Amino acid sequence: MTITDTIDRLPPRERRLLAQIADLPAPDLDVYAVATATETPTSQTRQLLGELTVKNLLENTGDVATRGPVYTIRPDVAGYALELADGPAARTAVLQRYLDYLITTAYEAGLILTPHHRVLRRTRSSEPAEPVRFAVGHVALAWLESMADALLPAIIVATRHGDYQAATCVTHAARPLFLYTRRYELWIPTHRQGLAAAERWGDTLAIREMLSALATGLRGTGEYDEAISCLQRARSLAEGDLEGTAKCSSGIGACLHADARYVEAIPQLTAAATRYERLGHARGQALALILIGSAHARQGHPATGVPVLHEACTLLSGLTDPDPLNITRALAYLGEAHSLAGAHDLAASVLVKALERFRSHHVPHWTAHTMEFLGQAALRAGQRHAAKDWYATSLAQYTDLASSHDADRLQRRIKAVSHQ
Repeated sequence: MTITDTIDRLPPRERRLLAQIADLPAPDLDVYAVATATETPTSQTRQLLGELTVKNLLENTGDVATRGPVYTIRPDVAGYALELADGPAARTAVLQRYLDYLITTAYEAGLILTPHHRVLRRTRSSEPAEPVRFAVGHVALAWLESMADALLPAIIVATRHGDYQAATCVTHAARPLFLYTRRYELWIPTHRQGLAAAERWGDTLAIREMLSALATGLRGTGEYDEAISCLQRARSLAEGDLEGTAKCSSGIGACLHADARYVEAIPQLTAAATRYERLGHARGQALALILIGSAHARQGHPATGVPVLHEACTLLSGLTDPDPLNITRALAYLGEAHSLAGAHDLAASVLVKALERFRSHHVPHWTAHTMEFLGQAALRAGQRHAAKDWYATSLAQYTDLASSHDADRLQRRIKAVSHQ
């Protein structure tokens, strides 16, 4: 039986569902996404997808954690299925519901992973009839990771349809994915597209958020000047908003810190910490203090840096909404500061504790970074072989993450130790 014969003999509900999903910009689809996009009950959707798979119109590509079975339209079927689709208005409505599903579910994951992350207000959105909920962080992160390849296609198609708000919000809602995984090869192009969409949307806050997020990605790949330029533009847009300007100043300071320009970084970070303190924003103040303490320690003043880092830890520990990622970041920098102060045993103890926490939080980039800190600490303690082992383990992790900027730095460290 030919494909056309099979399609022609489909019951109306199966035929309609196949036509509706044929145009969705997704590398694969699960029951929940299809149910929301097509306004079909989940149980019925599961049955219809199963029937279409049995008839070789869809392919079940396996089970994915947090999503269940995922499906793709067979390549030789897609063209025929598109011919069945309703008019442009109906197809746009299906696309909009799919985009709303991505945005709503990604923001839901963010409530667990980054509860302090802002949610952009949308003038149009439809809530899934049966929304996906997450009870724990690693499940929320697993969902985001499984949807990573769907982001750019969704943003591009939303932009093409003139839905700049949705394109921006898809980008913005996925922020926890990038903060936890540091997938820069996806982070930067995604946020360039998101920024372009935000500018066409014309929402100032959305533009600021995109500039800030893009800058963080650029900082991670060593593009410090472009990152600072993004943040300077965001700060100018935030004029009159004390929290917004503090966030941008803190971001500029973070870029300068990452570029080892500590003398320039400290005034930016201090200005941010002061503003945050006046606003009673303990978390923002603490994030700036982490880098202030680190900057002092790395300039040869660990006795100044350690108390500042302790203050940051105290502020973060006292938050009503826990921030385990940044508490552990503060701990890692504190361990480095102890190492720079010559307190080698204490440094190793603190850094190992940070490493264990990053592993338990499933944060691979910071796991690798803490291993790098442990290598540096071992070298300062005169433990050259231990340093090489930590560097090698860190390099392997960075390589798995495809983080070439970090991997290059570790290779230089290993080479330097080998020649000592």
